[in-house]
Amino acid sequence: MNFFPQPCEFPRVSTRQRVPQLRGASRARGSLTPSFLNPLTPRYCVAAFTLIELMAATTVLSVILLMMVGMQDQMSKAWSNSNRRTDATREARAAMQMISSDLSGLLTRQRTNMNYPGSIAITNMGLPFVYSSNGANSSGLALPSGIQSGSSFLFGVCTKKSRSPTDLDLAIFGYYIGQTNTTNINGFTNTNYNLYRYVVPTNTTAAALNGITTGNLSTLFPDIAANSEILARNTCNLRILFYNSQNPGMPVTNGPNYRVFSACSNNNYSGSKIHIELSAYPEDSAQKIPLTAWTNSANIQKYARSFEFRIDVPRTIGH
Repeated sequence: MNFFPQPCEFPRVSTRQRVPQLRGASRARGSLTPSFLNPLTPRYCVAAFTLIELMAATTVLSVILLMMVGMQDQMSKAWSNSNRRTDATREARAAMQMISSDLSGLLTRQRTNMNYPGSIAITNMGLPFVYSSNGANSSGLALPSGIQSGSSFLFGVCTKKSRSPTDLDLAIFGYYIGQTNTTNINGFTNTNYNLYRYVVPTNTTAAALNGITTGNLSTLFPDIAANSEILARNTCNLRILFYNSQNPGMPVTNGPNYRVFSACSNNNYSGSKIHIELSAYPEDSAQKIPLTAWTNSANIQKYARSFEFRIDVPRTIGH
């Protein structure tokens, strides 16, 4: 009887036959020999991956990992851009609140007696605010270099809440958009436009108010560059529009103005209103736009975020 199966055939194992007899040691000529040393022992199929299968799996896994890394990078950029837009929005809103607070207490006074009934003669100089609709007319002010062309600026005097017994209840302020040059760690200089707020220190305000002279606005608004700080970054547009009276002979013009005429009809006062519009670029967009195209209307509409509001200013004293 032949105890060994044919080399090319697999033996038929009965369910009653114990598996260890086939997988264990085999008997040859009465001696016990390990099955893996017996050349006549049939080789059984073993489950394993081929080299081609491993290469294919590795390729698929590499593609999936690259896709995940790309998605993570895109999500990181989107999160960073969202934070930058949030910062730009936060700064613009804070600037709008500051502008609203200052302009809502704007003070002006005419230079001469208008001979209105019951008016009181004024011997002191008038108290003007200086306005420009396009940033081109400095009106004798010592403005810093790099004022943004096409944007408005305004300098004036307003009321404020005193913070101490020695603090004045008046403040000299101003708003304008100017260039800012910054140098990074690599030595490269970056230039952009920012919204500046000008504030005269308390100890200088009284001297500035007492030193008003005709045609010398620099006395009322001293050291504009030194007393200015950035209020909002990457600003590209500032519009300040006055809704004055229907009388075309009394408009709010570029230069010093001593009155804010109300929008009135039939001598009925209906409020003096100022319309403010501020536009700012998010940081990611500002880095892509060259300074020569900073105020381009197409770029402003596409990339910038604009904020608009109106405020009421106090009624001007008629004498």
